[in-house]
Amino acid sequence: MKRIFLVVLTFVILTKTELVFGQVSIAPTTIFIDRNGIGSVFITNPGDTPQEINVSFVFGYPGNDDLGNLTMVYTDSIRSKIFGIDERLRAFPRTFILAPQQQQTVRLQVRPDRSLIAGTYFTRIKITSNAQTTDVEETAQNEVTTKVNFKFDQVIAAFQKVGTVATGLEFEDISAVQSEGLLRVIPTFKTTGNSPFIGSVMATLKNAQNETIAEQGQTVALYFSGKRAVELKIPENIAPGDYTVTLVYETRRGDIPSSDLVQSPPISKTIPIKLN
Repeated sequence: MKRIFLVVLTFVILTKTELVFGQVSIAPTTIFIDRNGIGSVFITNPGDTPQEINVSFVFGYPGNDDLGNLTMVYTDSIRSKIFGIDERLRAFPRTFILAPQQQQTVRLQVRPDRSLIAGTYFTRIKITSNAQTTDVEETAQNEVTTKVNFKFDQVIAAFQKVGTVATGLEFEDISAVQSEGLLRVIPTFKTTGNSPFIGSVMATLKNAQNETIAEQGQTVALYFSGKRAVELKIPENIAPGDYTVTLVYETRRGDIPSSDLVQSPPISKTIPIKLN
């Protein structure tokens, strides 16, 4: 008897651009539900093997630890009850087989809730893909074969804006740490308004003559108050001395249309630092 043992390896993939590292590609990578409670996600199978697809929902958001490192939070039951839409969100279809070189449109629908106050509500959409398994026939005796099947969980954010929405940031203390050619600026921030601050931050390092020495940008998704580090590469052979770092936060990103983002005027913060 020929026995095939199926080993499933699961990979969780989170990225800010088009998801193409798994067995299927997904677009867009951030979903904004429209005023009618409708959204769409397009799932494409670029490979040669049929894929089994499952769409599910889990409440979560990017948070941070005490050092300003990005962490994903999936265990916040209190905020899930206040801000989560996963219990009201449905996908059509939710499970299906996606043939090679084919695309499937998944329609998303949020059940209305007239008790909601103005603000932005959210969840995460988890799209699981694995190669379609074939039936196993008994063809030989005393043979054992292991088949490895890779399962990919690709996770994207979904938002629903209700009523008049606003966002912003306020800053408390800002610290900076220099280490191995890297300047790590760690602001303690407070989110304002009724929506997460989704956008980008540009860090600019200037010398005492107000000349730009280094500049670096990154995307940000700040849901709740805390710390979130911004890193800037320091040029080699930079002279020790007094410098300034300016952080400019804007509600714009290359991967999300501005019309979808909750808008805020640019927010700027400058601090003096001393480089060794």
